[in-house]
Amino acid sequence: MRDIRVALWGLGAMGSGIAKMIASKEGLALSGVCVRRDHLVGQEVYAYLGIDRGDRDPVFITNKIEDIVRRDLCDIVVLATDSFVETQFDKIMFCLERGVHVLSIAEEMAWPWAQNEELADKIDALAKMRGVSVLGTGINPGFVLDYLILALSGTCEHVESISAARVNDLAPFGKSVMVEQGVGISIDEFKRRMEEGSLSGHVGFPESMSMIAEGMGVALADIEETRDPIISNVDRKSAHGEAKKGNLAGIRQQSYGRLANGKVFIHLDHPQQICPEDEGVNTGDYVTIRADGYDMNLSIVPETPGGIGTIAMAVNMIPHVIGAKPGLRSMLDLPVPRCILGNYAEQIHQERDHRYRRGELVSVETVILPVGERAPQVPDDTKRTPLRAFTKGFLQEESATRGDLVTVRTMSDRLVTGTVSDLPISPTHTFGHSVPELTAVHRQVFELMFGGESK
Repeated sequence: MRDIRVALWGLGAMGSGIAKMIASKEGLALSGVCVRRDHLVGQEVYAYLGIDRGDRDPVFITNKIEDIVRRDLCDIVVLATDSFVETQFDKIMFCLERGVHVLSIAEEMAWPWAQNEELADKIDALAKMRGVSVLGTGINPGFVLDYLILALSGTCEHVESISAARVNDLAPFGKSVMVEQGVGISIDEFKRRMEEGSLSGHVGFPESMSMIAEGMGVALADIEETRDPIISNVDRKSAHGEAKKGNLAGIRQQSYGRLANGKVFIHLDHPQQICPEDEGVNTGDYVTIRADGYDMNLSIVPETPGGIGTIAMAVNMIPHVIGAKPGLRSMLDLPVPRCILGNYAEQIHQERDHRYRRGELVSVETVILPVGERAPQVPDDTKRTPLRAFTKGFLQEESATRGDLVTVRTMSDRLVTGTVSDLPISPTHTFGHSVPELTAVHRQVFELMFGGESK
């Protein structure tokens, strides 16, 4: 069984950690690395990371993503860039167009339907068309303040409300997180950026709230967020951020998910700062589920490590993404995340796609109207689905599997380009299952026409 070939897009704090973990695992192979920083281009990635390459092939860092993302070059792309669906959308679509799976650590990708439903539908449609899967995950969102809560709730008969908090250290994260959290800015700068809406704070509360609600079958009528500055009383410094005394060490962000009657069903509290230990603040993850007649309390002290946790979640979910049903997936769709100590390639559980040969009759799919271009009068669920055409024809390429872009020659001698689908060549439709009511009607009609006598 060959190794899973992983292309990495982004080599910051998280990307570098992901690359190191991939290099340490059996059944995974780093097939390419793409960055924006020109000074890294051309460097050998193992040497750059200070890793012994051993007998592995050298991997040279590039700034041309098209050189490393292609179905014959990699099996999956790990996107270690951005926090938002909108800014990562084009990258994801680029990878899907080339028929490879995608795993993203962008916070909003943990539940992209929460704030970017139209973009999520487009990702889902293209992933299904190319026969690959997309997943967003990380430590939070993706685990602590959503998935872990859902897992705990599975032991309850009924849940009245949920409260959870994550008190964590931002020090392991990179520069982009420092900027999002306002680390090092003054209180006046905090107020100004809050007014203009340029201070992100923690990204992912709507996604975590929506994942919990969807997983439990609860309808939230409103989601409210608050942000308050965490002012440092001492000078603090981490590898990627610095907060002088009197400036922001981070932001305390809270979210309240309310039911239609106004009751708070979910309360999430997330004070994030660099080096909290410098002021005697202990980190930890805390969950309280108020069940029917008792409280269930969970404490993880100190916190689940944020940097290591995000890196591990990304790498440990790689085989499960490859083995998943095609489309945009969430953590609720895939197997339980766990530390894989054996061969990663052996953790892929899927049926092997049939390989078609030249001249073989196949079905190809083409999109006539993509998501976002459907007629305005069609139902909402129809708008979220592309209008597709399926054509049967004889394969012109040497070979292909589901999701490959190919050309077929039809029985009428037309050449059609499309994506190999898994639609059966032979018709499989029926008139459906027996309907008891129609059987009763049949008997009544028979009685009226023939008086009950068999003809």
